Amino acid sequence: YGGEISSDEFVDHEKDFINAGDKYGVTNLKLEAEVRYVNNTEITIDNVIDNLLYADAMNCALLKESVMDFIVENKGPVIQRVSFHDVPGDVCKDLLVAVSRHEEKDSSDDGDDNESDVEKTYKYSKMRIRDLREKLHAKGLDID
Repeated sequence: YGGEISSDEFVDHEKDFINAGDKYGVTNLKLEAEVRYVNNTEITIDNVIDNLLYADAMNCALLKESVMDFIVENKGPVIQRVSFHDVPGDVCKDLLVAVSRHEEKDSSDDGDDNESDVEKTYKYSKMRIRDLREKLHAKGLDID
């Protein structure tokens, strides 16, 4: 995939493009569709679990992060009205990371060179997806 898809073609079909990009291994298409889906979709109490399960199943890190942010920012209503019965156990760790990131609101600097590997791993595991992708791109590394 190296072509351009107009914004009009993406409207209401972002998930179709995510699915196609995933199925055929077209990472750029999948990432572009995911960004558009995140920007064009309102996460609500009614769709939060569907979006979380979809993001997890399709390995859509940006969407998953957006859903996790919504859960953290709306924890009261989410706790009262949302069932996590169908959510896989490994997603719980991701949710804890989102809670930790929200509570700490630490700076996004690279830290000092004296950090241990464990400290660096912990810091990067809490980093926002957009920030992590920017760092990888700046170093010339593949983003996914």
